[in-house]
This record gives sequence, structure tokens and C-alpha cells, in this order.
Amino acid sequence: MRLMYKQAATEWEETLPLGNGRLGAMLWGNPKSDVIGLNDDHLWSGYPKTTQQTDTWKSFELIKEYLLKGKRSEAQAVIQNTFLSNFTESYLPLGKLYFTFGMKGCVSHYQRALDLETGLAEVNYQMVLNGSDTILNIKREYFTSYPDQALYGRMTSSEANTLSVNIGFESQIYYQISQENPTGITIQIKAPERVEPPYISGEEPIYYGRRGLEFSYQLQISATDGQVDYQADQLIIRNATYIDWLFRKSSNQARRDYQTAKSAHIKDYQQLFKRVELDLGPQLQMPTDERLRRLKTGHEDPGLISLYFQYGRYLLIASSRPGSLPANLQGIWSWELRSPWSSNWTTNINLSMNYWGADSCNLSECFTPYAEFVKQLTQAGKLTAKHYYNALGSVSHHNSDRWYHTSPVGKAHGAQQAQEGAEVYALWPMALPWMSADLYRHYEYTNDRTYLRETVFPILSEVVAFILNYVTLSEGVYHTIPSTSPENSFIDEAGQVRSVDKSTAMDIELIQEAFAHYQSSCELLGIEGEHLDNIQSIQANLAKVQIGSKGQVLEWQTEYEEPEPGHRHFSHLYGAYPSEVFNQTYLDATRHSLAIRMQHGSGHTGWSNAWLVSLYAVLNEAELAYEHIIHGIANASYPNLWSSHPPFQIDGNFGMMAGIANLLVQDRYGQIKLLPALPKALQSGYVKGLKIKGNRTVEIRWENGEIVTSRISLD
Repeated sequence: MRLMYKQAATEWEETLPLGNGRLGAMLWGNPKSDVIGLNDDHLWSGYPKTTQQTDTWKSFELIKEYLLKGKRSEAQAVIQNTFLSNFTESYLPLGKLYFTFGMKGCVSHYQRALDLETGLAEVNYQMVLNGSDTILNIKREYFTSYPDQALYGRMTSSEANTLSVNIGFESQIYYQISQENPTGITIQIKAPERVEPPYISGEEPIYYGRRGLEFSYQLQISATDGQVDYQADQLIIRNATYIDWLFRKSSNQARRDYQTAKSAHIKDYQQLFKRVELDLGPQLQMPTDERLRRLKTGHEDPGLISLYFQYGRYLLIASSRPGSLPANLQGIWSWELRSPWSSNWTTNINLSMNYWGADSCNLSECFTPYAEFVKQLTQAGKLTAKHYYNALGSVSHHNSDRWYHTSPVGKAHGAQQAQEGAEVYALWPMALPWMSADLYRHYEYTNDRTYLRETVFPILSEVVAFILNYVTLSEGVYHTIPSTSPENSFIDEAGQVRSVDKSTAMDIELIQEAFAHYQSSCELLGIEGEHLDNIQSIQANLAKVQIGSKGQVLEWQTEYEEPEPGHRHFSHLYGAYPSEVFNQTYLDATRHSLAIRMQHGSGHTGWSNAWLVSLYAVLNEAELAYEHIIHGIANASYPNLWSSHPPFQIDGNFGMMAGIANLLVQDRYGQIKLLPALPKALQSGYVKGLKIKGNRTVEIRWENGEIVTSRISLD
């Protein structure tokens, strides 16, 4: 099972991605002058610092007072002028290796491929040398090793002593190159102190200062039969038959030879990847971009759905391993100095979606970086809860970065006030309730009581403590005030577009879920939790999710007109998926909500479309789910199958992976369903290795829409 192309990449979204969680690479595959883009998941602008504004809780009290009196304009002014803080820092590209080949001639029989079974990429072609009848068969092979924490490459030629190449490095950030030894160089990197998001204009959006991160990397020719020289910051290899090289963060660890490292990589990778098999149809022996074009023109290709699913698993293995940071908006593959949305962690959907399929698709180890990140974010958020809300517990808002930013963003560095309208996304203090729910769901799949006790419950305790402090009693009902629904707006009674109100549907659903998870954790662990009494007193009088005149779930407490009725977020439907807090009445209302959204063009971004797949799957709407799978692959993917927002956002890949799994197996509301949303186009197939709750694994074979054999086993 592999991605394959008959030509080199001509833009970043055509490159083949490699990764080991920490180190990422993007392969272009040009036969004459090649480039490999590089990333290090820890390479960010910024430095350890606090972004807190002390005593901001006074502004919060004023905002709440204005909203309770219906003074939205006054509340919005306070938010913009005094409540929001600086934007997060940015994930940075490390740089790129460039290869200038000395062989000149006519290239034919070109092929570039990524093998999902082994995690190996390769470029193969023939070259007839200029002025000669000599035909070279050139092969270049690459992999990123998790055991060795390195990117490896090997070039070979069918004819002795015919390979010649200059290998160098360049970067958009400050770097210096020095010779490490006769066959290697060291690259010193200095990151900026600050990089503003690309949508912020200013005189100095990139500022170096003295406190940015510093890293050191090694590029080493590990074996060759050619001559190696160093000149003008490049390694120059001449008259070789083979060239083995590696790139890694500087280390004294002994370097293994290429073949030993390759064997260790394949063994490590396949221990994860080979857990799941999915056969929905044959893998057509044609280039992947041609398969995409065929799909767009209405040809069926069930095997491409299997490929896309397994590619999602490959990308998660490549971008999220123990010891790494969690996958960000672009996984670990980013090439712009001021990358889209800073390539940070957007916590009002995107980070969570990255991990929706980690457990169900049998990659629980890949969830580890997410859990560790939430643990650190919870610690940082205690200070934000104190300064911004005068509250106990912990809080985080809709953006974070390597430095565990938890305060609400919206303000450029040095600005006196936030961007106009920033509250539509920034004023959302519900990130930790959502993330703690993801952590609890991970426990449901793994049955790891130690993890529940030592990781999940302490985080839930901080989350619940904040919620209990945040809710406000008004006319006998507990509300969240102020409250927003991620990145969406409404038109108020005066005809003004607003985003801040009270008790949005998502707030209520997240609170219901956090309370339930806290209570069940106490029961499972035999703990008399300190918040149980307060939870019970609030639950009965918590604001309710409202149902509108068309039978739809209302996003707000009032049935407002919406300026964007086809909004891309389905925040108000969180209770249907990924959560399980909706009863049948609300699930029926979810159908109406989706119908209304889709009438107005929702689901147009890659990740939004992926969310639709799972929503329709849990509603047993097989054909609608399939329609959006096809749309996501054919129309919302780049040639290398990266998901398009646009631009590239990897959450669409991971969300689609989870959605495809939900067609085949669901374990929700205490009920296991096999083939709950099987589309007509996928009437025969086989799956083995998908997980359900309780650390159990599922195997199903079906023909003509009917289960032939099925098995559930405990791992």
C-alpha cells in the first residue's frame, strides 16, 4: 500500500512526508537538483515566559456585569481593550537540505513513492548520460528513524563511480555551518524571540533578540565509496557508486550503519502500523494523483479510501510519538517562517481532532504526547484562572504553543488593544474541559487505572474547580457568562453582529461531560472527590441546550439569526460527536441542524468535512457519510493526500481516519455496533485491528453488506 507518482513534486503540497514524531522531512524528488524540507517539532519562536496580565479578573467581572444587563457593546469594548493578551508564538521550519547532482543526461522511467507498510520513501529513475550510451539506474531511499532519532538517505547507481552530488543546507532563520569532520558538517540554528502570525501587520513581525532557542544538528556522510570534500559550507561527493547519509540533532550517540538502522526502523514502525488491516477493494496500480483525478470525475475507487485511512495512521505515527510534542495544525510539516495560524495548537477543534482516531485506530501510544501536553497546559492554566477569572482550578483558551500559552489571544506584540472582533475566537475558556474529555476517552479504551488516577483525575479536578467558579447563578439558572461558540457569530436584537452571550450549547455539553467524567472517575477509583457536592447542586439547575423552531439544536440560548448559517464549526453538535451526552431527542435535533447547515454550504474545509463524516456515521447516515468521505479525498486533499483547509491542515486527515473507522465499528452509549454506517459502495470488505472500549480489538469480514465473520478479542 503506497502513494506513487510519475513526476517530482513542484510544490510543497506534493512532497512526500516522513517523520519520527520529532524530526520531519518533506521530499521533492527532483532527479537533477533536489530539496528536502526539514522540521523539528521543538523548534518554535519564543522563550519561557508568562503571558499573564495580572488583575484582569476585574475586567472579567465588568464584562459579566455588562452582559447580564444586556450591554453587549460595552462588554465587547472591555474585552478588546483590556481582556485579551498577545498571540502565541510560531512553529518554525528548520530549513532544507539541497542536493545538486553532477550527473547530466536524459531522465526516464521516473517514479517517486511512499510505502505505508514500511515507512520508506524512494525515488527511482533511469538517466542516459550526455555524450554517452551509458544508462544509469538511480535509486534514492529515505526514512526517519524513531529508534535512532535521525533522517537517513541512501543513493545508489547501477554503474560504478558515477554518482556526484553537492549537499548543502539553508534556512529562513539564522544559521551557521561548520565542518564537523572530513565527512560531516554541524549546523547551528538560532530562532527568533518572536514571530507574529501572518495575518498581523507591523514593522517588525520577526524579532530575534537574544532569548530565542538554539539548536545544533549534524549532517554526516556515513558511508560511500566516493571521494568526500568540504567546500563553501557544502559536502561534495564525487565518483561514488553509493552514498549513505544521515541528518539528526547533534548527539554523541554512536551512528549505526544504514542497513542496521533501516531494519530497526522498519521493526519499530511496523509494530504500530501493522496492527490494523483494512481492505475495501483493490489498490489500483496507477499514480496517486491520477487516482484522485479519476475520483473527482465520478469513478469509484474503494481502495483509495483504504489508502487514505492508512495514510492517516501513517501520519499520526510520523508526527506523534512518546517524547515528542503533539501533532500541531500541520502535524510536524511546515515550510513557512510565518506559517498559517502560526502552525500552533488550536484547541477549539483542531488539536482534539488530531487524536480522535488514535485509540479506535489502534495507535494508543501516539496519544501519549497529547496527554503530556494537556498535563503541562493544566499546570500553566492555574495562573490564568487566577489572574483572568479570580478562580480556582485551571483554564486555557483557543490557542496554545510550545510554551503552554493559556491566556486568551488577540493582541499583537506592543499593541494597546486587541484586534477588532478577536473575541469571536479568543474568548473561549473551555479548552481544558474538551481536552480532559479526550483524556478520559483514552482511559475508556485502554482500561489503564494508573493513568486514570495519576493523569486524568488530577486534570479533571482542576477543570471542574474552574467550572464551579466560572458559572454564574442568574434567575435560578447557572450560566457560563461570557460565553462564545467557537468562531461563530449571531445577529442580536438590535441587528448587530455579536459573538459573546451566555451559555452556548457547547459550553453546556462540555460541562455536563466534565461533571459526568469526574463523578465516574471518583466511583472507579473509590475516591470521595471534593467537588461532588457542588457538582450535584449545580447539575439540576445548569442551563439547558435549547431546540429551535425547526427542530434543530440551537447554538445559543436564543434562536438568533446567523450571519453565516453555513458556518464550518459544528460546536453545538459536540454532544453527538465526539461526545456521548446527547439523548435521542438531541440526536434527532442534530439531524435537523446538519440539514440546515448543509443547505448553506457548511463542511467546505477539510477538517469540517471530516467532522461531518463522523457525525453522519454516528447517526447511521451511511450514504451522507460516504458522500463526505469522497468529497474530503477528491476535493479537499492535495496531490500528496494532505488535507486542505485550505491551506494544508492535518486535522482533516486525522478526522477522516476516525470517520472511516466509525463507518465500521462504534462503541458508544454502552453499545457496540458493527458496520453501523456501511455505504452501498463498500458492500464487501475486511477489517482487523480496530479498537473498542475496554482494550478490545475487532475483526469483521462482510460480503454484500452482510457480516460473514466477526470477532471481538481482549488484548
